[in-house]
Amino acid sequence: MRAAMRTLTGITVELDALDDLRRVAARALGVAPDDVRSVSLARRSLDARGRRPRWVVTVHVWLHSDPSDVATEAPNLVPTVGLGATRVVIVGSGPAGLFAALRFADAGVPCVLIERGGALRDRHRRARTLRAERVLDPECNLCYGEGGAGTYSDGKLYTRKHDPRVRDVYRRLVEFGADPAILVDAHPHVGTNELIPVLAALHDFLVERGVALRFDTRLDGLALVQGRVVGVHLRSPGGPELLPADAVILATGHSARDTYTWLAAAGVAMQPKPFAVGARVEHPQALIDRIQLGAMAGHPSVGAAEYFLTCQVGGRGVYSFCMCPGGFVIPTPTEPGRLNVNGMSNASRGNHFANAALVVTVTPEDFAPTGRALEGLEFQRRIETRAFEAGATDVTRAYSAPATRLTDFVAGRGSTTLPERTSYRPSLTPSDAGTVLPEAVTRAIREAIGTFDRKMRGYLTDEAVIIAAETTTSSPIRLLRDDGYESPTARGLFPTGEGAGYAGGIVSSAIDGMVVAERILAQGVG
Repeated sequence: MRAAMRTLTGITVELDALDDLRRVAARALGVAPDDVRSVSLARRSLDARGRRPRWVVTVHVWLHSDPSDVATEAPNLVPTVGLGATRVVIVGSGPAGLFAALRFADAGVPCVLIERGGALRDRHRRARTLRAERVLDPECNLCYGEGGAGTYSDGKLYTRKHDPRVRDVYRRLVEFGADPAILVDAHPHVGTNELIPVLAALHDFLVERGVALRFDTRLDGLALVQGRVVGVHLRSPGGPELLPADAVILATGHSARDTYTWLAAAGVAMQPKPFAVGARVEHPQALIDRIQLGAMAGHPSVGAAEYFLTCQVGGRGVYSFCMCPGGFVIPTPTEPGRLNVNGMSNASRGNHFANAALVVTVTPEDFAPTGRALEGLEFQRRIETRAFEAGATDVTRAYSAPATRLTDFVAGRGSTTLPERTSYRPSLTPSDAGTVLPEAVTRAIREAIGTFDRKMRGYLTDEAVIIAAETTTSSPIRLLRDDGYESPTARGLFPTGEGAGYAGGIVSSAIDGMVVAERILAQGVG
């Protein structure tokens, strides 16, 4: 038995008033504060428009005068289904793979999860060599390893998906130690430093529930009999191995290019899809705070300001992507002799710099003239090779990133000097970042920056640098699957998540992993 609940949406609250929601709710309902039994904050977002930023909140309110209601929240249950002798292998320990494994663990169904990179503790040691020593480990880095590429990111959890599983993802992350604020924030994030212990707790939970976790184990092929998966060919420190499997959830992420190459050669159906490429722009965070928050910049309840920018240039979408307030620009290549960059923030978002990708939509007409699915991968590689060569002016500057002051970039020239400080490691090289990108992409970004500066006065400044190149906003291919989520040309193979072309971030990837696992649990294989 519980009291009836009222939901108030779109309530405007001063920055310092979140601790007095009882009075806010009472005023909105036209009752005395003492008439309010309790108030629960359901959602909050910052409205930074105008000169006085405010919170816009949704709250659940219970009054003393309300009658009781016997309705209760339905439990979120995963059906436990006996799969008999079905053997399930999950490939990839990013959000899609981990949440698929979590579904099987909840149902009491055993599965094996393989990951080409290292477990968390080992991954930190091996991944740091790129930033600290200019040495790339192609099997364990800022993309490969436990948690996937999202481990070293801003930990953004915002998604446009309208699916009840969104709340389930948030709830499970809190269960494993994430800040409960993600349950109410309109644009929730975890941050790398807090995501790592969450992943460690999830790791322990999966092991306790019988999930076999195998790291430093790469998928090298599928064993197929009459078009159906019967096993997977693996390579680990112990050598090659054939692991029997009836269902393979392929959740390898967007950077596993060698995997997609042999999948195409094996006849697994795939096609090119649109994605976006560009570069990452870094500003002083204090500048972004002043532009976005005005006199309220630095207010302790607001934190580091963020921005979202978009426009159309010549029929192409140009937009900011993965904005990291108080964050770092990081090198995220997986192949030697190539360089791409991404962004990362800790939970506090307390670093001196803000960064975001500025990217331009490209379509198969731009990068796949013959229609081959793998042409998108080759397009990415060409850009990344130019970025590596433009930054590594000699052998001592391997994985230096080519960078240009934003004012020089818009003027169509290279830079000879850069701001003294940057978040990027190992180093930046003054150059012309525009020559790294395809001409149409460079032209669109240059024009868009003028538009963005009109929206955010002060955005175009020589204090900002543009760093090439951002190439892995999403996968350039889609592995085809039918209504049962199976590959039509390799039965028992379930392409899943961002790398397969069905998601675009931590939460949507986790949801896709859950959906595929639920299908297998509900119907079995075949």
